[in-house]
Amino acid sequence: MEIILMDGFQICKEIVGLHDSIVGAEIAEKGTIVAAYAKSGSFPKLERLLVQTELYISILQAGQEQLGRPHYITAHNDNIDLYFFPVVVNSRRMILAVRVAVPYEHDQLVGKVREYIGKLRLTER
Repeated sequence: MEIILMDGFQICKEIVGLHDSIVGAEIAEKGTIVAAYAKSGSFPKLERLLVQTELYISILQAGQEQLGRPHYITAHNDNIDLYFFPVVVNSRRMILAVRVAVPYEHDQLVGKVREYIGKLRLTER
């Protein structure tokens, strides 16, 4: 989906405000963080993981005729979960990474993030 170009920092901040368990959000392009916001402190860098996630999402998108359009990828860890949402900003493919403290209600959290992204949508890609 393509989203309206607005301040990436503001998008990340608003996403963090969607749910109490969301502790941080980043927008990355080609493994480089272009915008980020955290509730407090800083987080370990995810550049390598983001590059790998972008590659995996591109593989899933190539198979979307058989599987349908990919919406997000989840990495479930002991202390924090990561959600990776593919987004397109001004025809540039990016990844929205959302960091979530466990425990939380999965459907509620993902629903809020997808609804937010959907409100920014211009066109399907």
